[in-house]
Amino acid sequence: MLHNIFLTFCGNDTITTQEQLFKNIQNTFTLEFWAKPEVTHGIDEESRNGISETFNQRFAITPVFGAYGDGDSSRAGVGVSVGTNGVSVYEHTTSYLPATLVFSTLINDWTHIAVVYLNKTPHLYINGEFVKKGVTSLKKIVVPSGTFGGVKPYGFYVGGLNEIRIWNTARTQVEIQQNISRELTGNEKSLFGYWKLNEGKGTIAFDATMNKNDCIINGSKWNVPKRMTSSDKNMNVLFTFFVPSGGVETLNRQRFYALNKNGVNCHFLYTQPGTGLQNKIDTSIFVANKDDEIKGVILKGNYDAIVVGSDLLLLQKIRNFGYQGSLIYEIQGLGFNKEYAENFLKNHAYSIINHYCDGILYPQTPHLIQAFENYFPSKKKFCFHNCFNTKEFKYQVYPKKNEPIIGWVGRLEENKNWRDFLSIGAALIHENPSIELWMFEDNTLSTAEERLAFEKKVEELGLKSNLTIYANQPHSKMAEYFSIIGDSGGFLCSTSKVEGFGYAVLEAMVCKCPVLSSDSDGVRSFIKHNVTGKFFKLENIDQAVQEGKELILNISLRENIREKALEHIEMNFSPDQYAANFTNMIYELENF
Repeated sequence: MLHNIFLTFCGNDTITTQEQLFKNIQNTFTLEFWAKPEVTHGIDEESRNGISETFNQRFAITPVFGAYGDGDSSRAGVGVSVGTNGVSVYEHTTSYLPATLVFSTLINDWTHIAVVYLNKTPHLYINGEFVKKGVTSLKKIVVPSGTFGGVKPYGFYVGGLNEIRIWNTARTQVEIQQNISRELTGNEKSLFGYWKLNEGKGTIAFDATMNKNDCIINGSKWNVPKRMTSSDKNMNVLFTFFVPSGGVETLNRQRFYALNKNGVNCHFLYTQPGTGLQNKIDTSIFVANKDDEIKGVILKGNYDAIVVGSDLLLLQKIRNFGYQGSLIYEIQGLGFNKEYAENFLKNHAYSIINHYCDGILYPQTPHLIQAFENYFPSKKKFCFHNCFNTKEFKYQVYPKKNEPIIGWVGRLEENKNWRDFLSIGAALIHENPSIELWMFEDNTLSTAEERLAFEKKVEELGLKSNLTIYANQPHSKMAEYFSIIGDSGGFLCSTSKVEGFGYAVLEAMVCKCPVLSSDSDGVRSFIKHNVTGKFFKLENIDQAVQEGKELILNISLRENIREKALEHIEMNFSPDQYAANFTNMIYELENF
């Protein structure tokens, strides 16, 4: 879901374009939208003939009568029925209303649905993942419909709808995933119709494309979340995590900025001290690991909601302390590979999360989305982008370095994969000995064994004269470093095995420092290959070296990446959008 404003359909509502049937888009096209159904829909058998048992359908997209207007019964209109029990695709014309694709699954929260017709054959994608291929239509022509919400007597949709898009091409899985959580401009190539459904008032749902097929709203209601006013009590929220370091500490400072200016008082509790405490923010930050101390913080704070980061034991304790507010379990990253995440949820977290928390919060990271959908289908889940304040942390101009600098940010541990960075750096230095390597680390978090292995690897590769290590740098200083690296003709190299979000990558992009990254899952929200950054296959050193060389030598590509990366972050990770998503989450839990 992209907007916290959307249209709600109650079972007898429609929104309709003047065209009703888009006859010029034939046989190959894409329908996509966000839906939050509230009731089941009828399940039929897949067929290419006749009329299915259409009782109790929930048509988010109405299968408009294909012979509408000119009587051409060789043409069928396509519709999509969505219920809490799955998705079905229907085609409609004279004596013809079969379900050409039927997929049963549990849908109990906002879900992205895409139906791709390729040469009259429907393919279904849910949350960007391909799930089912339907049967090929026997009709000469199938076309998308321009009516949404349902039709008598076959059935009406019940629930919320958001971001309806019609494309005149068959979108690929990659294309669907790239735009699934991104608001479009309306000028995108092949985009035929785009109804954001976020106006919040009035009886018109506007088409954002140049085609201007605006919809008349008949019955459906705007869902506009409660907004805080000066007379409202400010919301108090406590965020907890193990240690103030790395990405979560950065996230906490960023969301403090976003939420504080939108009427939310944020406090932070860490169970261990850490280097991130040097990054001052004007709020209460507690370091406590004794039960009575933690309980005292909670009782004194009068918190409307507590967001517990990763710590299952603390999640249990807080509820057992008698806390009655909204308790949210948050995951930003989970282990050093995707299999670890699945195992952790299945064998360690399942019963605790189900029993103790009210909702789950995580970023739009594919393996986290899949894992939580698999193991917690009935739990309230909230999945939206983190935020970043590009007004304070931004590109800065410094004297230009004469030789390229390749940067790396992380901890000396398995998941951050420092070994591959040193190998990539050594290979590039072999071709250009003047290249410098800058590594930024928190040296309080590595083990003695890992540091010894690191020192041996540096010695083995002969990197001492090219390598500079920056330990425990203040966050404000990193904008300077990233800017210098970017202007030097170098780049940030991220070698992580798995990233839940990857703030270092985002921060580099904000400072016009191009990024070469392993395809570590979470950074897909930031990087589109050769557009906003570059990818290489994990542990493929040769590929990383070739991509790195191009990033250094291809000046036009490099400069285009620098500009597009900054634009992408500014557009998709705004503090105001995060605040809207977060407060909407709290209100939804309070009213659940």
